Amino acid sequence: MSLLEPQYLLFLAFIALFTGFIKGGMPSLGALLSATVALVFPPRDALGITLCFLLVGDTVAVSLYWRLAHWQELKKMILPVLAGIGAGGLLLNSLDNSNLGLTIGLVVLLLVLMEPFRPQLTTLALEHPGIARSVSGVGAGIATTIGNAAGPILSIYFLVLNLDKRAFIGTGSIFFLFVNVSKLPIFIGQDVFHLQYMASIALTAPLVYAGALGGRIFLEWIPQHWFNRVVLLFTGIAAVWLVAANMAPQGQ
Repeated sequence: MSLLEPQYLLFLAFIALFTGFIKGGMPSLGALLSATVALVFPPRDALGITLCFLLVGDTVAVSLYWRLAHWQELKKMILPVLAGIGAGGLLLNSLDNSNLGLTIGLVVLLLVLMEPFRPQLTTLALEHPGIARSVSGVGAGIATTIGNAAGPILSIYFLVLNLDKRAFIGTGSIFFLFVNVSKLPIFIGQDVFHLQYMASIALTAPLVYAGALGGRIFLEWIPQHWFNRVVLLFTGIAAVWLVAANMAPQGQ
């Protein structure tokens, strides 16, 4: 296995740092990461590249924040998420490079546009926690399988639960490690991973740790109300970017 050309190595170094920052402080930006990689590499290849970095980042995030996780909520979401991953695997098998991210981008954008109605959604979620959990879990399972993009869905659900920023990060760290490991058999079975990228990924992956330190500092610095706003802002950016990136080739 040989290394990629220098410009691609620099790009992967940036992705490694960004992955660490996301895992250390802003897990909702995962969709933005996936969209960025898909702008440089074919979308199916981008899924495998992104997941490699995310798995490294997951180990960092869990080591930093696992004590802060909301374990009872995580246990309740296991079955819905696994159902979503299974459905996502079937959907991924039917998607090609031209439309891989379009559907998930539209769904995430819709969720962001529903933010003004969060007080009413919170009331409904509290009145029907099982339904809210099931919908979020299945949606996140599908999103993470077809685009490594469960972050926006889980971010909005965690905000509905009124988790503070530390419980938010702790719960997310365990959740994403679980879902990313769970979807490995699907990605391997559908030939998403490619050996020609592995040497370059291995060379740049240690930068994930440096990015995580920056993310952790950012998490300690930002006030709770601004944390919520930043989560929603970048979730919206990620959704628009996913839609734009996957519509553009169709217009050529």
